[in-house]
Amino acid sequence: MEPETDYYQIGGFRAHSEEWFQMYDDKPTIDAIMNYEGRELRPGGTGAPIELVLGILHNGASYVLMTSHQMWAFTRKHRLRPPRRPWKVDRFASLSPIYFATKNDLQDKLKTYKVKSQKNKKDKEDNSPANRGFIQLGERGAPGNPRADFENQRVLYRMFMKSATAGALGLINPPWANAVRVISIVVNTWHKDRRRERYDSPSIIDVGWTDVMMPQHIESGQVTETVHIKMKGLALTNEKDNAPFEHGTTNQEGTVDILYSEMRRLFTHDATNVPLVVLVHDEEIVRGVLARSGIDVGSFTPVAALFQRGQPQKLLHRRSSRSPSPRRLNAGPSHSSRDYERRWKHEPRDDVKPFSVKQEGRSSSSVCIKEDGMKLGPSQQNNTIPLPAGCIVNVQNMVRTLMRVAQTGPSVQATAQRMNIPANPRLPCAGNECHLLLNMWISMVEGRTIDEQWMDRLAHPIQPPSPTIDPVQLGTDEDIDPNDYIPPSMRNAGGTAAQEDDWSDDDW
Repeated sequence: MEPETDYYQIGGFRAHSEEWFQMYDDKPTIDAIMNYEGRELRPGGTGAPIELVLGILHNGASYVLMTSHQMWAFTRKHRLRPPRRPWKVDRFASLSPIYFATKNDLQDKLKTYKVKSQKNKKDKEDNSPANRGFIQLGERGAPGNPRADFENQRVLYRMFMKSATAGALGLINPPWANAVRVISIVVNTWHKDRRRERYDSPSIIDVGWTDVMMPQHIESGQVTETVHIKMKGLALTNEKDNAPFEHGTTNQEGTVDILYSEMRRLFTHDATNVPLVVLVHDEEIVRGVLARSGIDVGSFTPVAALFQRGQPQKLLHRRSSRSPSPRRLNAGPSHSSRDYERRWKHEPRDDVKPFSVKQEGRSSSSVCIKEDGMKLGPSQQNNTIPLPAGCIVNVQNMVRTLMRVAQTGPSVQATAQRMNIPANPRLPCAGNECHLLLNMWISMVEGRTIDEQWMDRLAHPIQPPSPTIDPVQLGTDEDIDPNDYIPPSMRNAGGTAAQEDDWSDDDW
């Protein structure tokens, strides 16, 4: 299937579907969509859920969309006039599948896009409960767009599980879809360490990582390796209370030199056309350890860099009356990546040479970085993009964005509890936590779209409630719409650090 370049909005502010039936009434559109049995809207066949597309703009606002293929089939069946001026693929930061099993599912979703009257307002805008908070952020929104990043993780999962069609999401079918390498790494440090230089020279307690290949791990539980290194002389005070390492034997004699050597071994990535995805919890600490090991962390990118979109044709036409959407965000290294590059550029270790993640058939996967963060290479000559050296995923930020909280606590277990996964934060072990981190990521990326998944998790709290955190609950005020929301991670341009003062130093 050729990549889609045009999309048509269903419901909400200035929707294309307004031209189909009765304006401002979604019921006829909902009935017509849910009664459609063709494979264009039900790729799984008769009785399968309706599959549409969720598009997230660069400011975080979202819309339910039809592809042009779906729109033409739908309008032809119902003898409707095809809408004009579609959304172009490059106006979205993410395009991901969204499913509707029942009429109520679609009705509830479109209800969140209902706009309020703006009769006396000259410049009308999307003031729907789902989007008004994001529209207020402006065209570009917050750096990183965590909502779109969340949805791109879902797309990645569906690419290697072959449960979605790349072309329907505006993507060229990726050559790497058969295999993706995922490393989940956890570095535990002293939580009560308040030194200014704690990121440059952290007091590491233990380190754990799990290395898996997808989709083999999903299908059979296969693990390439799991390692747990406890740093010599930095054990916890109450070591008898530590959780035992459940996946092998702990190296009790860990040193900085051993750790850095192991990191270089782990990140030697020789597989051809196999992307490397690195899952982390405390991104700044992990980036620091990798950089000190000689790993080129500045060449790591977001997951979106793995995708290649079809390009819309450039046609001369009149300016659309739609509100202008943000230009595409820079896909290059984050500010934190550049900070690390600068920080260690002037503090080289004498015994560590610059080290880059290698891939077979290329001299280096991070030889040359353009201004936009994409590497130059011969593969660009045949209109394909080279694989990034690695894609880094901050699982803690994903959970904060999903669960709409400003902080999750200092540990992987505390973050797991925020998404209503049972875990005991008082039994630390990085070797076990890297498995938990991997399972948390899988739980999110295999689930429903971000807003629907939030509601799912709120509906199934931990039983019994965790004694260490307050549960996340919906507001009870009838005047407060739970959809009228800006994630904390998008309110703060500098990101959201956990408010660690709420946590006891005894926990770490």
